Amino acid sequence: MRTFCLMAMTSVCLSALPAAADTRIMTDFTDSTQFVLNSEHSKLAADGKTLLIDSRGLSADAVWTWQLRTTPGLLKPGTNYVVRFRCRIIDPLPEERCLHFLSRPFSYEGPEHDTLRRNIFAAQPEQMQKMAFRTGTAIDDYAFQMHTLRRIQAEISDFSIEEGTGEDFTAVTADAVPYTGDMGVLPTGAKEFTVERPQPKAGAATVRATDFGFSEDAADNTAALNKAIKHCQEIGAAVLELAPGTYRMTADEEVVFDKMSDFTLDGKGAKLVFLKKRGSNFVLRFCERVVLRDFSFDWDWAVDPLASVVEVVGVGENAVDFKFVEYERFPRRDVRVAIVSSFDPTTRSVGIEGGFDRGFEFIVGRNAKPETAWLSDNVLRVAVSGSNPFQPGQLFRMQHYYYDRNGIAMSSNRHLTIEDVHIYSCTGHAFVVSGTQQYWQFLRVRIAAPADDPRRVITCTADHCHIAQSRGFFKMEDCEFSLGADDCLNVHDNSGFARKTGTHTVTTQNVRGIGAYSPGTIVELRQGDYSPSGFRSAVTGTKPVDASKGIHEISFVDPVPEQLFDGFVMFNWTYDSRNVIIRNCFFHDNRARGLLLLGRDITVENNTFRHNEMGAIKIETGYTFNVWSEGYGVSNVVIRNNRFDTVNPRDVGNDGKARDIYIGVYMKSDPSAERTLYPILSDLLFAGNTFVDTFGLIAFISSAGNVTFQDNVFVNNTPRRKPLPFRASFFVTHATDVRIVNNRYVASSLVPAPGVFSDPDTVKGLVFAGNRIVSEKD
Repeated sequence: MRTFCLMAMTSVCLSALPAAADTRIMTDFTDSTQFVLNSEHSKLAADGKTLLIDSRGLSADAVWTWQLRTTPGLLKPGTNYVVRFRCRIIDPLPEERCLHFLSRPFSYEGPEHDTLRRNIFAAQPEQMQKMAFRTGTAIDDYAFQMHTLRRIQAEISDFSIEEGTGEDFTAVTADAVPYTGDMGVLPTGAKEFTVERPQPKAGAATVRATDFGFSEDAADNTAALNKAIKHCQEIGAAVLELAPGTYRMTADEEVVFDKMSDFTLDGKGAKLVFLKKRGSNFVLRFCERVVLRDFSFDWDWAVDPLASVVEVVGVGENAVDFKFVEYERFPRRDVRVAIVSSFDPTTRSVGIEGGFDRGFEFIVGRNAKPETAWLSDNVLRVAVSGSNPFQPGQLFRMQHYYYDRNGIAMSSNRHLTIEDVHIYSCTGHAFVVSGTQQYWQFLRVRIAAPADDPRRVITCTADHCHIAQSRGFFKMEDCEFSLGADDCLNVHDNSGFARKTGTHTVTTQNVRGIGAYSPGTIVELRQGDYSPSGFRSAVTGTKPVDASKGIHEISFVDPVPEQLFDGFVMFNWTYDSRNVIIRNCFFHDNRARGLLLLGRDITVENNTFRHNEMGAIKIETGYTFNVWSEGYGVSNVVIRNNRFDTVNPRDVGNDGKARDIYIGVYMKSDPSAERTLYPILSDLLFAGNTFVDTFGLIAFISSAGNVTFQDNVFVNNTPRRKPLPFRASFFVTHATDVRIVNNRYVASSLVPAPGVFSDPDTVKGLVFAGNRIVSEKD
């Protein structure tokens, strides 16, 4: 392993350290006591050094099958290991099968205790694989395992397991001198812009919804509101006024604003309470210079709670009994169990150290509904397939909805403002954006539950705001997003994966939105590692190959270049979710992450992130063969003067490393541990932020270039149940020109040796300097 000197205030450089002793505990497969083989599908070659895997004899409906597991006792609990090997997959069909590598207890079948999961879909013989992981401590018989997904033929050679991290480490020192060296070209973030307000014609009318039957006494107000909106459109009204009060919205029809311009909906403080079986609450499409203001949404919880706090009161081999702790009798006897998430009774939200999720009927019609039976008015028995991780006394938030309808769905609007709107609760995403929407803003928008009702433990049952695609220029200021069931804000555009099948054609893999590739659409093809192919051309046509699986042929004006890897990633430049400003907002107590940023030219400043279950910010891009493919790369991002407080209580990580900030890609599956040496994520600046009670790493940095962390402050005074050796440190892999400089660590016995871990094989130009430990007074 090559060594190099990190630019840091240390007394010796890494290459000057004495050579380490051989720490290998397993070499090849020559010692048969160190592993167990599934002899039906795996065997050793005659030399005893090559593992031959052939699961082609499995039945067509077989999915996962184990092939090799190290024997109990070979790996120690709570210990770092590195596995290296060469891998060859014969006649690979990446979308259908792969090798799956795990760190999992030998005696446990479920995924709850995994500390490594990695897939290899296709690999060349000359490629050396490296997998680093740390065994857990909850169970003492961890094993490195190889599994297969469906039927596959592969060879594993040059195999070894060694104790250690396979990483370099440089520690922070108390006497570090401030770094004054080259900082490269720092990003500038988003450009300021203005969202235009309505410009109604002189004399345009103000219409009152009450004149159309909009009434607190009505059993439903949907039709009345739509009638009033249609009237406004017909006469070119400037304003539609609601009225103070609470209004029932029980019809399945949506409230639609279609092709309206220079118009304001003034809610006058109205509260709209929905109870419906389908459709979004509001739909806005092709509108221009429109304002929605001063109203609130809610759901009828008395009839149909969106989520509940439940306690495990009984556990069987194939079932778990949940008690609804806030109800003597739960109102819906046909209750749906979508997903349960570990619940923190102190914060009254999801996210506890060592907690977990368990999906049941996650999406109606796509996931099998579990068998349920009421044992009493408020105790429900739920059948559990596979492993049963539940224990008596555990608390969970049980969701009864997930991706079901939405609050406000927006498509292809321009110059749209939503201000002073409060969403107490809704099904699905609170806000969802699609099409070519451009220039819009949220001002003083709140997604927050009523403070005086302990039953209200969820707001929206999916993302708070999900931008599936847009043309960018989005601003949100002085907003609060909380208690949702997924990410607070997810900004991305949808990409796709395809393989060359002709001189001017590619065939897609799992691209269901083929309508976005109409003739004339400009598409860029990136190589499978995201490096440029030099191809950018207009679509001439599409035709289905197997539309049910998202397989279509796309033809282009220009000839398609040769693919260097398994295929191409397609960027559809009809969309470009760029120039985003997020300022003075509060993101807290949600399931999943605070922000997913998959765009260019972004500024995130003066916000507070607190108790975001799975981390504060993910900066990523990725593609898969079977689900989503999102993002066209990330560049020119500034994240400054924010406060991150306890933002990964679930201890969610990558490569076994929990983190507050994640910078990386997923390739072929999500999650994946594959990285790219091409810096598809670049020009990122974190400056002047305060990180409080980081659970693991400050940041996991990968597949990136020109990343700077400077002048941040790290404070860690809260003990962890299971202290991590990398707490408040950084990890860098597959990256160039990363600078971690002039940051301050407030002295803490809980973080005795922070610093930076890096992969010496894939990191270049790392600068770690001027970082120092200070007292609380400094």
